[in-house]
Amino acid sequence: MFRHTTVSVLALSVASIASAHISYSGRNFGTLTTALASNTTQTVGGAFGWADATDGDWGDTHRTRFFRFTVGEANTQVRITVQRANRGTGASGSFLPGFSLFSGLSHTSSPLAHDGSALSVQWLQEQFGSYNGFGLGGSGKEGSLNALGNWSIGNSVSATVVDPTDTLRSFTYVGHAADGTAANFGAATGIMGDGVADGFVTAVFTLAAGDYSLSVGGADYAAQLSQTGPTYPTYGIDVTVGVVPAPGAAVVLGLAGLLRRRRAA
Repeated sequence: MFRHTTVSVLALSVASIASAHISYSGRNFGTLTTALASNTTQTVGGAFGWADATDGDWGDTHRTRFFRFTVGEANTQVRITVQRANRGTGASGSFLPGFSLFSGLSHTSSPLAHDGSALSVQWLQEQFGSYNGFGLGGSGKEGSLNALGNWSIGNSVSATVVDPTDTLRSFTYVGHAADGTAANFGAATGIMGDGVADGFVTAVFTLAAGDYSLSVGGADYAAQLSQTGPTYPTYGIDVTVGVVPAPGAAVVLGLAGLLRRRRAA
């Protein structure tokens, strides 16, 4: 149960490292169809954001980039592909992508959610305590993002007081995919890497009807030691999503094309 209380400035002293807001601006794929939808204009800050959110102290949401899409029918197979692109200030050909898929959406209008909001910090404190010695509000969490599980985030306008109009949004973990191996994405249990650190990763998920959020970031866990901010190198990402055609539908389409060619002969 959330209490509308004042959160001390001291408890929020680390909020400055996690103050950006979750947004889907320019990153809404809409309702998916079998036609592939691609976004080839985005960059992500830092080479480690996704991998960092796989460990026990979670991660900062603004070190990943959020996308959204909608699935219209139950038991729909959706393919998600992320590939590095030659954009940004980071070293070309070095970025290794990872992504996590969640059921649910963050806020789509102002005020937007962010890690350091009073409601986000309060939720972390209520889940994990406030005496862990580090993290947001002493919760032991670097940020709100749990790349391998469920998490929540709030949209408080204030950084110190939870207002009655503030709302919390929750994300249900669906799955993930990561470029490379444990040599780059770290030792957290349960990570499924594709085994080849080549800047490309893809996966297929069978999804229920509803709205989904996709968090994409860097899978180089060790890079957080060398990329310490306050500014981070940026890396280009190309994201493609689409419904995987059912085998029967592919056969029907193939026969239809063959009949058209015969009639034209």
